[in-house]
Amino acid sequence: MRSALRLAKTSLERRAGHLVFGNRKWVERQLRDVAQLVGDGKILEIGSGRHDYGADAYSMKRLFGAGCDFVQSDFNPEYGHLVVDVTSMDFDGEYDAVLCISVLEHVERFWQAIPRMHAALKPGGRLVLSVPMVFPYHDEPADFWRFTGYGVRSALSAFSDVDLRYRGPRRLPFTLFAVAQK
Repeated sequence: MRSALRLAKTSLERRAGHLVFGNRKWVERQLRDVAQLVGDGKILEIGSGRHDYGADAYSMKRLFGAGCDFVQSDFNPEYGHLVVDVTSMDFDGEYDAVLCISVLEHVERFWQAIPRMHAALKPGGRLVLSVPMVFPYHDEPADFWRFTGYGVRSALSAFSDVDLRYRGPRRLPFTLFAVAQK
């Protein structure tokens, strides 16, 4: 009973956060542009998520064409995706794009994840990243970080080009969205 109440409370808090901050729809709009650039490429999605709201409720798979080789992954094997620890994954130049949407704030040692995602990309491949700046705690206790634009640029310094977008005012954004090219 307690876990059901906690899940209901978490669900309500998550929905309220999305209503107030509106990040998910904004991120999806940004991602639609990227999906057109990637075309029928091979894509790795980090953190495809749980299935409590449906099989692909947390995944961005629906935004990409049917011709894509779209690989869903998650750290938690219970979610039914390829099990991947983004801090130690060992892919080498396999993907045209790596999606890391609203995940990095949950990676305790995020600085280990960035080089692994970079290595997973083919030359010219793109890392697509969204992270919160002003957003309530969620999925506690595994909610470790909030990111500034300067922090995102610094973390992505190994990439040749970084397109950074802000949801909200630049000096107090709700969310940052980056497309970084290898």
